[in-house]
Amino acid sequence: MGVGVLPLENLALATLNVPDSPQLRARTAELTRPGGVELQLANTYEARDRTGFIAIAVNRSRMVENAWIRPGWPDRIRPDAFPAVLYSTYMTAVQRALAVELAHRPVQQPSAPAPDDAYVDPAALSLEEWVRRTRSRLDAIDAEYDAIRRRQQAPPPDVTEIRSPLGYLTMQMRRGGPIAITGDPQALDNPSSTVLADEILQLFGRAGLGVALGEPSPPVHPQDDTAGEARENCYESRVAEDDHFAELNDSGWLE
Repeated sequence: MGVGVLPLENLALATLNVPDSPQLRARTAELTRPGGVELQLANTYEARDRTGFIAIAVNRSRMVENAWIRPGWPDRIRPDAFPAVLYSTYMTAVQRALAVELAHRPVQQPSAPAPDDAYVDPAALSLEEWVRRTRSRLDAIDAEYDAIRRRQQAPPPDVTEIRSPLGYLTMQMRRGGPIAITGDPQALDNPSSTVLADEILQLFGRAGLGVALGEPSPPVHPQDDTAGEARENCYESRVAEDDHFAELNDSGWLE
């Protein structure tokens, strides 16, 4: 008795295609050709906010390697808006790294599927053997659907929070990925740009999203006296920052 059944192991899921749209093309061009200059593969990729006062650099593994805050940033960015602008700048740097790496990925020709040595023509099976194999496949499908339903019905994972050493910034994370950055507007009211840049690096390092920075400073509440001293004593180390942004400006990066 011949039974015309398509073996389930021969089925293949459709390939996921990213839709091509004017918005997507514009975003890709913005990421890979900032200022009209096409970016090449590099060890680090940088992004800045619209004001040019916040810059974040990530490596090819999308780990934060450096952060720069230009002095005088409170004149252009409100302290209560700073965390959201920082998060957006970080996401742009990550997206830029992904976009540039994908744009330069070599095109691979699809390989022919390997012959399936385990395939048996259903017409060659007895009715009992065909029923047994079919029931086994259906049971496996039911088990997979049950697992999918359990995952969908499971409560969402808890959001964890990670604080920067001095408490300026807090990162919310879910499933190991950042979903937001918040901050204390009073603590962010005109702090040293050097301290703030270090807070950012320490925050991403603590979250496992930055390069190793050594032992971080112990957490201190931003209203404690020790935190106040740290903010008061760190207004002088700005020459290196100014030089860095001057180089970026000369190269046209901050135009």
